[in-house]
Amino acid sequence: MKNNIKHIALIVLFVLPFTLFAQKHRPKNLAGFESTKLFHFGAYFAVNNLGVDVKYKSSLIQSDTIYSALVRGMYGFNLGIVSDLHIGDGFDLRFVPALVFGQRNFDYTLKVKNNVIESQTRIVESTYLDFPVSLKYKSERVNNGRFFVFGGFKPAFDMASMKKTTSKNTKVVRLNPWDLSYHLGFGIDLYFEYFKFSPQVTLNYGINNLLIQDGTAYTTLIDQILDRSFVISITFEG
Repeated sequence: MKNNIKHIALIVLFVLPFTLFAQKHRPKNLAGFESTKLFHFGAYFAVNNLGVDVKYKSSLIQSDTIYSALVRGMYGFNLGIVSDLHIGDGFDLRFVPALVFGQRNFDYTLKVKNNVIESQTRIVESTYLDFPVSLKYKSERVNNGRFFVFGGFKPAFDMASMKKTTSKNTKVVRLNPWDLSYHLGFGIDLYFEYFKFSPQVTLNYGINNLLIQDGTAYTTLIDQILDRSFVISITFEG
């Protein structure tokens, strides 16, 4: 959570110069952007961190083989397209399908032969097909900028996990290929002469348990893993 707050602060500092630029008195760009077009399309680029919320079993404390287990979300990137439907004054319905490339590291401290303590990392790479649907609410436009907030739900499928879910390799931590989450976010629409540029922040909160219990020592000590990913993105719409 502390890292998320730090990231949000950095984004605010990044967005502030654009906001100040937009608020200066200047001709209104794309004056009829919302009023003349019902649909808008664009491109979506993002940096993600596949964070997780992990609940451990009490047996982890009693284990004489594995002393600690830590699951860390690593940084990756998203590529997608934007489909935006203007449904009313200040409201848009958005569908932003995307490819998400990311990674989670499972770090273990354990005792091996001859009572030697060592650290091991199980790397779980993911390639998600994301299908987020969001309701976006926009503030009144001031010159060439406006703030917005949004929320919705997101089913996702991990294509990279298909082989891992059937693998008998005990060195692989298996995760459920299907994930369902809800998300919340905020951002700023900045109107330029030929396009709209929108930096935004999204927090995803997973609902279903991602962990597949396969009976190995690496998974039996963990009760559940929920998605808590963090996304910094920009969109370009014309």
